[in-house]
Amino acid sequence: MSKTMAEKILARHTENGRADAGEIVQASVDFIMVHEVLGSRIIDILQEMETDSVWDPNRIMVVNDHWAPAPNIQSAIIHQRNREFVKRHGIKYFCDVNCGVSHQVLIEWGLAKPGDLIIGSDSHTTSYGAMNAFSTGLAATDSAIVLATGKNWFKVPESMRINIDGELAEMVMSKDLILKIIADLGPDGANYKAIEFHGPVVDKMTVASRATMCNMSVEAGAKAGLMTVNKQVEDWLSLRAREAHWTRVDPDPTAEYVEMITYDLDTDPVEPMIATPHSPANGRPVTEVDVEIDQAFLGSCTNGRFEDLQIAAMIMKGHKVKEGVRFIITPASMETYKAALNMGFIETFIQAGAIVTNPTCGACVGGHLGILGPNEVAITSTNRNFRGRMGHPDSRIYLSSPATVAASAIMGRITDPRGF
Repeated sequence: MSKTMAEKILARHTENGRADAGEIVQASVDFIMVHEVLGSRIIDILQEMETDSVWDPNRIMVVNDHWAPAPNIQSAIIHQRNREFVKRHGIKYFCDVNCGVSHQVLIEWGLAKPGDLIIGSDSHTTSYGAMNAFSTGLAATDSAIVLATGKNWFKVPESMRINIDGELAEMVMSKDLILKIIADLGPDGANYKAIEFHGPVVDKMTVASRATMCNMSVEAGAKAGLMTVNKQVEDWLSLRAREAHWTRVDPDPTAEYVEMITYDLDTDPVEPMIATPHSPANGRPVTEVDVEIDQAFLGSCTNGRFEDLQIAAMIMKGHKVKEGVRFIITPASMETYKAALNMGFIETFIQAGAIVTNPTCGACVGGHLGILGPNEVAITSTNRNFRGRMGHPDSRIYLSSPATVAASAIMGRITDPRGF
């Protein structure tokens, strides 16, 4: 029987080598990432389970990223507990507050490879599908079970296939494309499904652009977002992979999908998109929205990577942030920060009047470094614009690409970046 990528990868991790859509299987996990939820909840659950050891300290990554450095006593205590856990169990991979955002760092460190089953204590763990892995987020109890046993139960998702033909237009980024797809699917259009992204547009994408797409697949309800291996992934792995041997996973030519959708960007181009409050599924062309902003934010696990800072710096060069607007830029990792510094991007941002922070989730989750007040309006390159996500429940959040964020920071209102 022909298989999808999700079925094939999950089957590799079961004892009998089978995983058909709709079935519930027990699968062995290759790697797990846990962030602050470890110190806030998972450690307590492990204690309730009377578990005093972890399954494999070499296949666990602990990250302090959501509130980094700690902005309050509560987060400081959580970070302390994480550090103690890492030391006590000899966890090999630890990313403390001077490191970066989990989903960027895990890929940078070469810890995601084709065919892997990767779990994270965060919904945007779907990011690693960019590397041809099946990756998904689990809640605290399920994450604790994986930490203790290296296994868990999974319902094998049905799969939908999205083919993207043609080419992206200038100043249109993968963020615009995924916002368009989510708007078409709706917030639950891919509920508990695996989305496979295919076609020449995906085949040409950088690792960063691919990660953006897979990262946000969960905003349509997807259990996982998956892509096949392209040249950029091969090059990335040749330089960074911690394990030299890996095997790509492709769907069978006659694999069965619950839905197949095709976008032809040559005949029906995607424009720069904006998701209006209060859902990522509220996507529409940026030309249809004219709203003044109080804050612009560039960062997060969705769009805080080098190429995102690069296009923002290109737009900002020779311009100033509009008076009255706060433009906050948060690189997704320290590696990204250093690369941007070496290329002069940070100097460009500072000269333009932007604020550059350390790598952290920070403003994205309303943790610190950019919390919104009542009735304030923000445009952001993050993944969610739910009510109260970045601060006060009466604030309004608009999601867009880094290019649109930068253009809007200059103009002081939501702006089409194609004018720059």
